Amino acid sequence: MVETHALWQAIKTEANRLGFNPIGAAAALPLEHFSTFEAWIQAGRHAGMGYLTREDALAKRRDPRLILENCQSVICLALPYARSQAEMGTTHSGQGRVSAYARTADYHEIIREKLAHLEDYIRVRCGHPVNLKSYVDTGPVLERSYAMQAGLGIAGKHSCLLIQGIGSYFFLAEILTDLVLPLDDPFTRDLCGTCRRCIDACPTGCIHEDRTLESSRCISYLTIENKGAIPNELKRQVGPWVFGCDVCQMVCPHNARTLQQNLPLGLPLLPEFIDLTALLQMDDETFENRFGQTPLTRARRRGMARNAAVVLGAQFYREALPALKDTLAREEDPAVLDACRWAVAQIENMDKNQ
Repeated sequence: MVETHALWQAIKTEANRLGFNPIGAAAALPLEHFSTFEAWIQAGRHAGMGYLTREDALAKRRDPRLILENCQSVICLALPYARSQAEMGTTHSGQGRVSAYARTADYHEIIREKLAHLEDYIRVRCGHPVNLKSYVDTGPVLERSYAMQAGLGIAGKHSCLLIQGIGSYFFLAEILTDLVLPLDDPFTRDLCGTCRRCIDACPTGCIHEDRTLESSRCISYLTIENKGAIPNELKRQVGPWVFGCDVCQMVCPHNARTLQQNLPLGLPLLPEFIDLTALLQMDDETFENRFGQTPLTRARRRGMARNAAVVLGAQFYREALPALKDTLAREEDPAVLDACRWAVAQIENMDKNQ
């Protein structure tokens, strides 16, 4: 057991050196939180994310031992990223706001490299064959639930994991392993209490009292995962957000109280606000050259053009009319066309009413 504890401490030290903090271990057993996730799926709150409902994916989320043979432990890791600098109400006409996490190089690639290094370290340290499987944000793992079980933090009312003294501006990653590691105590303290700032501040009212989200109304979902048109009744509520949304995190007291962290993801590649007319007029090659190394590629050029049109319409930005009409003449994507028609109507109707 002494050797196991020494191994675990060595893993933690190396993970800290790579920028992960905190780190914890949970048993690779089904968790009671799966029933909450299953009820969320059955209620249709996952919107268009059909990949979450596949039988194989559900089975693996229920039991990580179906992912990795003889899985014994789930190593849970958090890696911080830089928070928003501008105040929540800050707007710039003709510009759209990018979620804080998306301003650096794509975190998937950076964190995967760190996890691969940590896997190699564990194998060398063990000195015998060991099975390891890493994920960052994409695997069929209930990452927040295991992070809570591993003592990292608790799910806040905004559904993000809250880490005491750190807040919620971080990514989660996991390493599944057949190593039997010392387990950390679950984090059980409610860090939200009676606070409901995130619920009240959400522009679209997508946060439920049970700490789950209505994905179809979430601005992050609408501007990233959603591949179709943004519903008319929600277009104005998107506000300045051209990719993602940080409102629920920006109003959270835990994020206001904590100090800025080190930046293991490196310096931002993008400003907080980007030019929407330029974005609207980009072709695929220009878009890839400008944003190819960042998470914005998740929405693809057409998704970002749709988002840009919606934000321009919500801003009644008259100078964008030529670009919007030009996009209507050359685009074929229904969601982009829908957004441009709406934006043109918003701007021209404003002109008529003045």
